[in-house]
Amino acid sequence: MSVTLKDLIHEFVPDRIAETGPAEGPAAPDPGYDGATALLVRDFLDAVEALSAVLEEESACIAAGMLDRLEVFAHRKAAMAEQLESSVLRARDEGIRLPDDLRAMTLERIDRLDRAVSVNAAGLVALRKAVLTINRNLLAALEKASSDGTYARDGQARRPVELSASGLNASL
Repeated sequence: MSVTLKDLIHEFVPDRIAETGPAEGPAAPDPGYDGATALLVRDFLDAVEALSAVLEEESACIAAGMLDRLEVFAHRKAAMAEQLESSVLRARDEGIRLPDDLRAMTLERIDRLDRAVSVNAAGLVALRKAVLTINRNLLAALEKASSDGTYARDGQARRPVELSASGLNASL
């Protein structure tokens, strides 16, 4: 079972503290988090936003047929995933708990990231299927072209050379 970012965000729910009674005098509203928490959450949200933007940009490039930058996108996504993992581990190590307002904001950003991941994955899967189809068609054409027109006892066509997808040099 895989853990999603939403599951991780729910892990950082603050522990409920029982009310001790009415507060004495007017007090400034406590946001429920300190400056270190705010900085860590900001770094995390910035990384989520940046990853969403990269995924959306890659999806647009795939849709437009601009496939020359896929390797660059892969490196950028890997770096951002490391940054997100680092933020989550720091939050876990420091025992940070997200108050309701920060958790809601974080979940909104993660929803955007989920949508970007879904669209991006669909584009990459379609691209992979297209490449596999092209490879199969090339392999079939090569097999047909190299067949000498004779058949073995098992009914398979004989050919003077062995063809396989591994020997096929097809790049985008």
